[in-house]
Amino acid sequence: MRHAELIFNVTGQTFFYDPPELFRPSGTPTVQVFGSGSDDDGTAVSATTGACSVDSVNTTLNGAHSTGVTSLVLVSGSGVAKGRRYLLTDTDGECEMVEVASIISLTATLRHPLINSYSTSSTFQGTRISIGVDSAWMAAKSNLTDVLGSDWREQDQSYASGAAGYRLRWAYTVNSIATIGVSYADLVRYQAKNLVSPLDVDRLIPGWLDRLPPDYRNDQGAALVEEAFHAVKMDALTDAQLLRRIRDTQVLAELVKYRANVLAAQTGVMAGRADPQALAIARDLYDQRYNSLLREPKVAVDQTGGGSNGEAVRLPAWRR
Repeated sequence: MRHAELIFNVTGQTFFYDPPELFRPSGTPTVQVFGSGSDDDGTAVSATTGACSVDSVNTTLNGAHSTGVTSLVLVSGSGVAKGRRYLLTDTDGECEMVEVASIISLTATLRHPLINSYSTSSTFQGTRISIGVDSAWMAAKSNLTDVLGSDWREQDQSYASGAAGYRLRWAYTVNSIATIGVSYADLVRYQAKNLVSPLDVDRLIPGWLDRLPPDYRNDQGAALVEEAFHAVKMDALTDAQLLRRIRDTQVLAELVKYRANVLAAQTGVMAGRADPQALAIARDLYDQRYNSLLREPKVAVDQTGGGSNGEAVRLPAWRR
C-alpha cells in the first residue's frame, strides 16, 4: 500500500486503500482519519466527505483463458484502469490478483502471465476502497503535514521527517469476516513526483531497455522506473530527507535513473539471467551518486515544505 500525498487546496482528491485479501469487500466499508500520533481512542479528523465505495468494476471473462496468457478479453471494459490491480476468480473458486498494463476496448493486457486457467464467466472485479477528501479540510493550512511535523532538531541541524501526518483506519468485510486495514497519508504543498521516463534511463545506461525483465518490456520498463522512484524515496527517508522538499528536480531524476538500473540488475540476478557482478557495479554507481548529491551540502532543501529554495543541509558524517 503506497503512502499517499494529497495536494493542499486541490479539490476532487480521494483517500484509497487496496485490500490484500483475495476477496472483494462486501457491504459498505468505513474509514476514520487520525493524526499519526493518535491512537484509535483519540479524536478522529474530519477529513472525508460522503461514504466509502468499492471499485465498481465487476465484469466477467468473454471466453476461457489458459495458464500463461498475458491478455484477457472482458465482457465489459468500463472503468478498468491501466496500472490498477483486479481480482480474477474462476467459477471453481481459484483466484489471483492481476495488474492491468494496458486496456484497449474489451482487451486487458496483463503485467504478468496468468498463474491459473479460467473458464468463461470467471469474474474480473475491482477491490479498491475509496472515499472523497473534504475540500475545506484540504484548504486549511493548519492541516499541512509540514506544519504538524516541522520539528527542528538542533543535534543534526535538520527537520524531523519520515513520519506520515495522518493514519487511516479502514473497516471492511471480506468473505463474511470483518477486518481492519491501515494506510498513511500526508497533506502537502508539493508532492514527490517521478519525472523520469524509460528512455531517460536508457540514455544514461545504454542498452538498459534491451536488458529489461520480460514482464516489464510491454511498457518499456515504466513500472520499474516508478518502483525505482519509490525506492529512492525510501532511501531518502532513511537519511532524514523528504523528497518533496528537494527543489532541484534534476537531482531526483538522476537518482531515479541510477536506482532503476539497480532494480533491473537485481531482477536479472535473482532470475539467474545476469552476473552478480553487474548488480554490484550498479549498486556502487547509485551509492556514489546518492552520496555526492544528498549527503553533501549541494542540494537546496525546502525545510518547511512551503516552496522556497531553502538551503543545503549537510548530513552528519556518521550517517551511513
